Amino acid sequence: MTDDTVVDHDHTTGDVRAVVCRWCNACLGKIENWSNRIGRGIDGKEFLKNTLEYLTYHEEHPSGLKYPTFKTEAEKRDLRNKRARIARRKAKQQTEAS
Repeated sequence: MTDDTVVDHDHTTGDVRAVVCRWCNACLGKIENWSNRIGRGIDGKEFLKNTLEYLTYHEEHPSGLKYPTFKTEAEKRDLRNKRARIARRKAKQQTEAS
């Protein structure tokens, strides 16, 4: 074990499951807590199974529609670069005006 590993356990039964990294353990805890809160009373594993089936189905059967504000990574990068150029230009203008 390293400083980044923890003992994962079932909070309902107390059973030790495995030694996992701290981040994975935190994610497991969040998923379990979240599924218990919003899973409308279904078992956390059933909630996750249904979620996986939903995501897999839509990955295999895309609608062909895009969310109105969706941007590809290239579009996001171009927008960041454009904003950076504008900020540099404004800073240069302010410096020249001083």
